Amino acid sequence: MCFERFYALDEDALPWRTITRTWLSSTSSCPIGVTEHGLFRTDLQRSGPHAMVAGTTGSGKSELLISWCLSLAMQYSPDDLHFVFLDFKGGSTFNALEHLPHTVGNVCDLDLFHAIRALNAIEQELVRREALVSAERVSRFDQLVRPPARLVVVIDEFHALRDRLPDYMQRLNRLASLGRSLGMHLIVCTQYPMGQVHADMKANISLSICLRVTDQMQSNELIGIRDAALIPPSIPGAAYCNDGQHTTPFLCSAVRDVNRLVRNIGTAARFHACKRPDLLFSEPLTQHATQSDLSIPSNQSWHNVPFALADDGVLVYTAILDVSQQNIAIIGAYGSGKTNLLLHCARWLYDTGCANIRFTRKTEHGMVTDDGKPLPSHKRTIGIVDDADEALNPFSSAPEANELREALVNPNITVIAAVEKPISALLDRCPTRVAFPCGERSNDLMLGIPGAILDGFAADDYTLPGRGVLMQQAKACPIQCVEFQGF
Repeated sequence: MCFERFYALDEDALPWRTITRTWLSSTSSCPIGVTEHGLFRTDLQRSGPHAMVAGTTGSGKSELLISWCLSLAMQYSPDDLHFVFLDFKGGSTFNALEHLPHTVGNVCDLDLFHAIRALNAIEQELVRREALVSAERVSRFDQLVRPPARLVVVIDEFHALRDRLPDYMQRLNRLASLGRSLGMHLIVCTQYPMGQVHADMKANISLSICLRVTDQMQSNELIGIRDAALIPPSIPGAAYCNDGQHTTPFLCSAVRDVNRLVRNIGTAARFHACKRPDLLFSEPLTQHATQSDLSIPSNQSWHNVPFALADDGVLVYTAILDVSQQNIAIIGAYGSGKTNLLLHCARWLYDTGCANIRFTRKTEHGMVTDDGKPLPSHKRTIGIVDDADEALNPFSSAPEANELREALVNPNITVIAAVEKPISALLDRCPTRVAFPCGERSNDLMLGIPGAILDGFAADDYTLPGRGVLMQQAKACPIQCVEFQGF
């Protein structure tokens, strides 16, 4: 039986209207298949909060996951339920579901860095919900004045995740332990249920679905009987469900047209004026960034210069340099992107017209300064200095050296200076720094870059122009500076 028939969508010219009506119902159970007596429904709220799905290759696991997730999306609006999808077999199980208005994250490849971001984000969300419940002195998330949407984390090929990222399993164990009271659910799918799930997690999984498996012990492990091992290969989608009380045989439904259903769910969300949920995590930093990649509010203050994409390990966001008070040091080798960054800052400040800009650069005739357009004397002065190494030599008596030393201690001037090597005369006066690591760990640590940040750099990152680290307010994060677009 196809999934669409559950909701009489086969002949429905406007399925989104049926979906909007379904969202208004108070039923938490959703159909995922049929038994000899009629529809077979599951209820993550009452029978869960977590579930495990097992089955060998070709048994119908992917089809079941898709049907189950779409049934949940049919039952709950995007205001009430969100999805995170993790696919560790390198397939495309969740590609179409990524476009659901409920989806706040999708890892559909074998990129471990992307998977780590997802697991970090899930942990952060769990901590956030714990804080909400604690702040309002309630015991469950649905007792909050404004409870967050339920979050369903769906993991395909769980055993692959466990094998490749064993150190992160404790985070999922915490989710399994605390999920019920925080509105967070796990649906884990694996070919091998025996020995692949930690005892702490298994103790909190009360809903088990077993499709065809090749070993009677696997069937016994999951549903308490051997029958799932007796399912013939000619019946994909045949399964048994154990909810802790009863074991029920059923036949999983298959969605005839996933993309059509996803489009109509999106239309229903727009009709309901559902707010598109923020992503729980984003992809890692791109190798190139332009001004159009930055998120800049219309009322951005002139002194907050958006200059890069920053990565906090979970989300990528727009990084800014505040030039209103403190000096800024730019440190890196030739070709790392220092001049590009200085020119970008100069262009932003020049366009705002809110500061006196003095750009000093090194030429074959020595240091040359461009004063920009004249502005009233009460405007703050921004001194931008490229190749400042010689000017910062404590033994230099050149005019530009004296001028730079005076500017660094002048409270009315902000200095943005670029050097190739860390110079204490500059760093002591610059609480904000942008450093471009070279790949020599001892040298990079001397720049003040935390070892944990360097551990996340791939070999190619060290030769990528604009790939650096922003250090300010006792925090550090990797960045990708935008490419200078010209004056």
